[in-house]
Formats: sequence, C-alpha cells, structure tokens
Amino acid sequence: MMATEEQKALLNEKIHIPGRKTYEEVFDKRTLKELYDLMKDGMIDSLEHPISTGKEAKVFKGKQKDGTFVAVKIMRINTAVFRKYKKYIEGDRRFEDLPGGTKMIYAWTKKEFSNLKRMHNGDIRVPEPFAYAKNILIMEYLHNDDHPAPMLKDVDLDKKYMRYISEEVLDYFNVLYNELEMVHGDLSEFNILIAEGYPYLIDVSQSLLLDHPKSEELLERDINNLVRYFGDNGVDITVEEVKKRIGIEEV
Repeated sequence: MMATEEQKALLNEKIHIPGRKTYEEVFDKRTLKELYDLMKDGMIDSLEHPISTGKEAKVFKGKQKDGTFVAVKIMRINTAVFRKYKKYIEGDRRFEDLPGGTKMIYAWTKKEFSNLKRMHNGDIRVPEPFAYAKNILIMEYLHNDDHPAPMLKDVDLDKKYMRYISEEVLDYFNVLYNELEMVHGDLSEFNILIAEGYPYLIDVSQSLLLDHPKSEELLERDINNLVRYFGDNGVDITVEEVKKRIGIEEV
C-alpha cells in the first residue's frame, strides 16, 4: 500500500510529533492511510505530542479544526502483542465471529469504543468516545489545566481527598456491575486518571459483560486491586465491604 503524494503532503503537514521516527512502529502505512481519511473527514486536524505509551498502543494529543483537543489512541499493528487478549473477545456475545490477525486488533479497537460508549451513556466518568477507524480511537482529551490528566498513582492526595476518590470509584463500580452489567477487568491506580478533580476510568478495551465466562475472575481481581491500593493510601475498606456494596456476597 503506497501513500499518494496528496496523502504524504497532508500527513507531513498535520503530524507535529517531535522525533516522529521513534514512533514508526505505530505509524505504519495502513495506520497513516486511516489517519489521512480521518483528517479528510474532519475528525482530526492535527496530531501533537504523545500523552502515554504502552505495549498495545500509544495515545497522542490531537486537535480538531475548531481548536478542541482530543486524545488519539493508536493500537499497534502487532498481532503478537494482541494474541494474549483473544480471551477477552472470545465469549463476548457482541463479537460472535472472532476475527484473527490484524482484524482482531480492529475488533479490539471497536470493543474499547463500544465499552466507552456504554459507560459514558451510563454516567460513569470515562473519556467520551467520538469515533474509531480500524486501529485508531478518537476520544475526549482529559486534562488538568494545560497538562494531560495524571494517573491516580502519580497524584499526591491527602487522606480526606483519597476517601472521596475511593467513594467515587466505588460508585462507578456499583453502576458498572448493577446497571450496565459489566466488569472493568483491569481496574487499578494505573487505569484511573484524575481530571479537574474527578476520577475517570480509562483503558476499557478488556471490559466484559457479566455473562462472559471470565467476568467473575476479573471482577475478583478488580476488587482486590481497589482494596489494596486504597488500603495502602489510608482508606480502610475490605473485599467483603466492596462485595456487599455492589450486592454480592460471593464472587
């Protein structure tokens, strides 16, 4: 797949990332083609600096034509990285025809978009999802003042405010389980951002519906992670209390 001269010119003009060659494993030809189409459709006007990086994806700060900032998450086109996540799609009734290869990465992107939309519509604070295309997800840019919103683990909070954050997160947990019938699946201090004073859940691609065969296992892990983190930071709460709060005695 060769980029046309028009595509190359637009991308060179609109991608303002220092040391872009460092990110060549993200900006492969297929991804550049999707970015070009998203720019032509007006979903993104430009890409700025990276916000976060992980094994599966990198997130960049983007901007729309009206100056609104967005977060642009680009999944790496690397089937080896995503192969271990097949178990999170298998058994999900929303993905009955399980794809393989690169199409599995596209399904993973679609799954995160769907989960974000379900949570956002359920009044859980998550980045609002705007659009997705193949391995690219465009969503709300979360920030504090002029800086990207930090992870919970990187914020120094006093005990009173940590208690508030724990109550908010447990409220989300309750809505997820009882109203949306979902499990986050990877809930920890790494996947909670603090934006404008509120906690936001992120990285929800692995989130599952309760009828998924792995939902109980992941629910147990989420509960243990919350109890561990908040307990280590001065908020006394037990596994039993969390289960009682969401209406279950045993998982």
